[in-house]
Amino acid sequence: MASVIMVTNLTTTAWSAKATSTNFEPPKRDAPRGGTAGGGSRPIALACASSLSNRDIALTALSPGKHIGLSQLQRPVFFVHLPQTGAQSAEFSLFDKEMNGIYQQNIPITNQAGLINIQLPKDAPSLVPNKTYYWSFAIACNPSDRTEDLVVGGWVEYTPLSHLIQEKLAASTVIERASLYAKQGFWYDAVATIIELQNLQPNNPQLSQSWNELLTSVGLTVVATAN
Repeated sequence: MASVIMVTNLTTTAWSAKATSTNFEPPKRDAPRGGTAGGGSRPIALACASSLSNRDIALTALSPGKHIGLSQLQRPVFFVHLPQTGAQSAEFSLFDKEMNGIYQQNIPITNQAGLINIQLPKDAPSLVPNKTYYWSFAIACNPSDRTEDLVVGGWVEYTPLSHLIQEKLAASTVIERASLYAKQGFWYDAVATIIELQNLQPNNPQLSQSWNELLTSVGLTVVATAN
């Protein structure tokens, strides 16, 4: 698992952005049918739970639900909220819009919990511009019976930034960039930007507000309010 997108040229004044909404506005077209039914979260199964108290914790993909999320990267960073689990491994998969598998990666998750990130490595196929893909993250609850996997995922599309958006980004503070990404449908870049900024300034209330707004706008309120 790789580190998240780095945000460069940060200065102390870059944080003093005016109040701006970070609600996600999806592209004006529907996602293909298919993928994991019901969107981005799955309650932790008893076979995966590390204790009985963890059965109601959800495995959640940080994806915009039934909508397509854009990314300016050919190999985007994907994020999953992983509950406490006794499972030792997970599997990341990438499919085309007809749900034909094009890439798969095993991910060790022993003693891991919370927000984790997955980035397509250099030997993975890069996304083709303006083609829609589905990604999934599956916890192998029972390695001998993969039908018991917990699976979440989402839709992604690589779309190069237009010159107009690039100009707006160049004139924005780093927090405003996350808002601009969200408003233009670049879900994965908005998420990665805010997470990187939160790693740098975990106690910044403006970042917390942007994070809550972004996730709540696609129904991920539980993750938005998680400690």
